[in-house]
Amino acid sequence: MSPSYDRLNRLFSLGMDVGWRKQLVAAVARQNPTKVLDLACGSGDVAEMLQKALPRAQVVGLDFSRSLLTQAKERCIPKLAEADALQLPFADASFDAVTIAFGLRNFSDRAAGLDEIARVLKQGGVFGLLEFSPPPMPWKLFWSLYLKHLMPLVAQVVARQGASFRYLAQSIAEFPTPSALNHELASAGLKLLFSRSFSARLVMLNICIKS
Repeated sequence: MSPSYDRLNRLFSLGMDVGWRKQLVAAVARQNPTKVLDLACGSGDVAEMLQKALPRAQVVGLDFSRSLLTQAKERCIPKLAEADALQLPFADASFDAVTIAFGLRNFSDRAAGLDEIARVLKQGGVFGLLEFSPPPMPWKLFWSLYLKHLMPLVAQVVARQGASFRYLAQSIAEFPTPSALNHELASAGLKLLFSRSFSARLVMLNICIKS
């Protein structure tokens, strides 16, 4: 993922993606965790927000992309890990909170990933998930046109990132509905506390507790 991809995300969301991430961080920060793992941390935007919201907490950013972790390091995030989210290099019950923003769709085995998140969470720990969701009718028609056609076209013309945004549209369409996702979370021992939707239900924020 290149820096131009991040800039296009800001463009296509009209800057709203920053607000979505802030909502995730605020919800997790209300639980006052002292050790937080940000999965699929990318260039470190959520990890940086977590550090500011929780100055006394230890925040760990994890991603499998070395180039993205290099960008995260430039944000002065002190603890970063290069690893696969399906095989987390941490002991059981290591964290009070785990977050992930727009990364769960990319897991090759979502059930295994959720099991790993539950494993490294302490009992009663919080899991904050921010992710795209297949929008219901009538918004489905609008978002389908926007995601499948307009975004890839503009991304290709502006930054030769058309393929990345075609994948985005496909991965959203294939992602579970909110009710199906809640079932997957529960199967991993992650009890939903509350959820909130943004942008005509294209984006969902789920806050869960390890039960």
